[in-house]
Amino acid sequence: MNSALKLIQQLPELSDDQLKQKYLKQKQGMHSLAEILPLVEQETMALRVVKLAIKVNIKLGAKLAGMVKPEFQTATVNLIAQIKTSPLLKIQLLALTGSDTAIPMLLKGLNNKEIAVRRNCIRALGKIGSQAAVIELARSLHSEDSQVQAWAAWALGEIDSQPAAAALQTALQHEASGVRAWAVWALGKINPTAAVTPLLNALQHQDPEVRWRAAVNCGRINIKEAVPWLLNALRDENHIVRARAIAALAKIGDRVAVPHIIELLNDPDSYAVSLRAAEALGKIGTETALAGLLRALNHDDSTVRGSAVSALGEISSEVAVVAVIRSLCDRDIFVRGRAAEALGNIHTAGDANLLRTIASGLAIAIGDSESYVRWRVAAAFGQIGTTEAVAGLQRLLGDETSGVRHRAIKSLGQIGSAAAISALSAALNLEFADSRAQAVQQLQSLSTEEEPVNFDTAASADSSGSKLPNILIASEAEANEYILDRTAGRKLKYLISIASPGVAEP
Repeated sequence: MNSALKLIQQLPELSDDQLKQKYLKQKQGMHSLAEILPLVEQETMALRVVKLAIKVNIKLGAKLAGMVKPEFQTATVNLIAQIKTSPLLKIQLLALTGSDTAIPMLLKGLNNKEIAVRRNCIRALGKIGSQAAVIELARSLHSEDSQVQAWAAWALGEIDSQPAAAALQTALQHEASGVRAWAVWALGKINPTAAVTPLLNALQHQDPEVRWRAAVNCGRINIKEAVPWLLNALRDENHIVRARAIAALAKIGDRVAVPHIIELLNDPDSYAVSLRAAEALGKIGTETALAGLLRALNHDDSTVRGSAVSALGEISSEVAVVAVIRSLCDRDIFVRGRAAEALGNIHTAGDANLLRTIASGLAIAIGDSESYVRWRVAAAFGQIGTTEAVAGLQRLLGDETSGVRHRAIKSLGQIGSAAAISALSAALNLEFADSRAQAVQQLQSLSTEEEPVNFDTAASADSSGSKLPNILIASEAEANEYILDRTAGRKLKYLISIASPGVAEP
């Protein structure tokens, strides 16, 4: 503090050039100046510093304008308001002051014909974040302009204070559904301590969109106090609310929810609820959850069965592995594919017996009639990496579909063991030129001290790389298989809305 007092005493004696060079153009000097500026008692001196700062850097000048004593800020903020620049930059500068003096100037911008100006004025109020700004943002929730309403809710979510949370809670009763949606969304962005009570109340709101968004936020910010309310939401008449409540309970991870979630595996109104229930049980992973997932494997909807299979893949137990292996015989191609994928993803912790069981199960699916499933099997073998997996991949090298062969070759390269290298060397004699070329590519990429491989026997045809077989996409679930796949997903150029487009965030 002694150095600060010393600088205050020296300030009148410093020339403009000294102030610029030592304090406005050097980082350490700027910090020192910012520290003492709120203590400067002479308005003329405060104005002098801000004016010089504006000449050096207008953004620095704006910040310093809001650091002087409150009684001087009318003059310093007016200096910022008088800068000749674009409306949007002017708004940004006023926001940087952080001063309540800038609020009336920003409110004038809410009547501007340009939406960008109105939007940025609201955002600037959020950046100021004072109680006065909260009051004006709360008023803006009742604007006739729907864009202003929405951005006002957003801005309140940027202010981490109890008054902002209270304003958002009041906005949940707004007559416009859009404002209610934005308000509950914004509650998920503020401090959880301030958001708990408003979000719990929102779970009982008459608007289903408010209820499901509240459920999402309870899960996102891990509000454990919300578990009883979320359990009640599992009986909500709206299926979206039920689905989002399930997902929230899964994120919170409370085991008390498991029996209630199991009941929704056969939701009578929406397969999406059953799907979320299966996913949630996999995340929670208790023995009771496992039993529920095993029952879900008999669900009429293939999407639910597929989700149950994937969820079982999150549970590292022999019972789960055996159940997933049985699903390799499911009547639906995508359930079988997800079963193969799940077997590759199971965390075995090096359990040799479990790895052998998985490899034996996958070997059965090598003869699947659908190339898509065989492709998934080849990918799963690559993740397992055992000797049995290499043997399975060798069988797939002769597959009739090029995509399956390529995936098998890539998996062998991924394993990289001596047995895998031997299998890749044997692939140089395949009858398919593209497969020989890819085997060459994999062998060249492996760093090994094994005896050199003779690449001269391989064809020089270009490899097209691993890819999923071309199949008809007939549902949203099937589209997800493409989108989520590491190989196919990144090659997609267009997304097509299939059936339900989903529910977007506000």
